[in-house]
Parts: sequence; C-alpha cells; structure tokens
Amino acid sequence: MLIGIAGMVGSGKSTLTRALAARFGLQHALESVDADNPWLEKFYAGGESAMREHALPLQLHFLATRFETMRRIRGAGGSWVLDRTWYEDAELFARGHFEDGLMTSLEWELYRRLYVELLHSPAARPPRLLVYLHAPLETIVARIRMRGRPKEKDTPDAYWAALHARYERWIAGFRACPVLSLDVREYDLVGDPLAIEPIAARVRARLEPALPQTELFLPVATHGVAAAR
Repeated sequence: MLIGIAGMVGSGKSTLTRALAARFGLQHALESVDADNPWLEKFYAGGESAMREHALPLQLHFLATRFETMRRIRGAGGSWVLDRTWYEDAELFARGHFEDGLMTSLEWELYRRLYVELLHSPAARPPRLLVYLHAPLETIVARIRMRGRPKEKDTPDAYWAALHARYERWIAGFRACPVLSLDVREYDLVGDPLAIEPIAARVRARLEPALPQTELFLPVATHGVAAAR
C-alpha cells in the first residue's frame, strides 16, 4: 500500500511523511531536495536565466529518483508513505517550466516521453490515498520566507503565485486515487507532534482495513524543522 503526500513548496510534506510513517509503523521515502540533489540550489540561485539553464536537469533528476524510489518500494514490499508524487513532478513542475518558457518544446517532449514510460511501469500504481496539503498563498509564502531553503527565500513571489494557482487547478481535476485534503493552518507538527493524532484518525478512516492494525505508542514531543519543498 502507498500513501502519497502532495502539496506546495513550504506546506510541510516531509514533516507529515515522517510523522505518518512513525505513527503507523510504515516505511517512508523522502523527496530528493538536499545534499543528494545538485540542481535545486542552482535552479533557484540566479533568477530566470538560471531557471532556464537548470530546469530540465532538475526535473530529470527528480524523475530519475522517482524511478529509483519506486523500484526500491517494489523490491522491499510492505506499506509506504511517499513525500510528493510523480504526478506533481510532471504535471505541475515540468509542465509549468515549459509553459513559462523555462524549458523548450524539445526539452519538454523529451521529459514527457520519459514520464510516460514511468506511468506505464509496473511500480507506478496510483497511491491508495493522496493526502493533499493546502493553504492560502500568503500562508505558503510566509512559511517559505521563514524556514525555506536559502535560495527559495529569494525566489520572486510571482513564481510561487503561479505554482500555487497550478496546484489548485491540478487537484481540482485529480482523479487517479482518492484525496484527503488538509489545511496546514489547522495543525503544527513541528510545535506539537501530538497533532498527528487527528490526522492519523482521518487517514485510518479512509484506509481501513489496509493500514496495520497494531497501534504504536503515541509520539513523544520533539523539535524539528519542516522541509520546504
């Protein structure tokens, strides 16, 4: 079984991924956004020219790591929580880069062909549930400015506004699997790890009896920082 976590940069996907995996005793796979991603900082570092130069390599990196993650999940078996789905990579970020002129038509066609191959691979079955994290644009931008990665903090608000609008259009038409929407203003897993309990109850209600039936101990309060992307 696979649970996907989707949402804007700054919505706290990685924090929720870890919390749900710990709460239910599931395995989890995080997005490749830190030291193992050589393209992300370059993409955000130099304005629009840098975005044009690095958009395709960045999206190919994410696509390659999706292939690797799905192969690992298929090989290991069991139940997983996935930080961001391949749907978002292609249908929001890569397509958005093409529509905004950051990728050429040839680059988009190359990416699209590889994405179609991923969709047709045995490992890329839709999640049993997509947990979608959402909030008004001003909330998301404030989170990015407060605790995002350094280069993301300097990205113009217009970029985040365009991405936020794409997310709203995308989720309105998403039909690959059931969706559970969470307003990120209604909980704070960083300040209160016990806030996972009502979220876990909603997830369990949507997935019974697929989730493991053995309840784990309630989480102990710890300090952490939510991932930005």
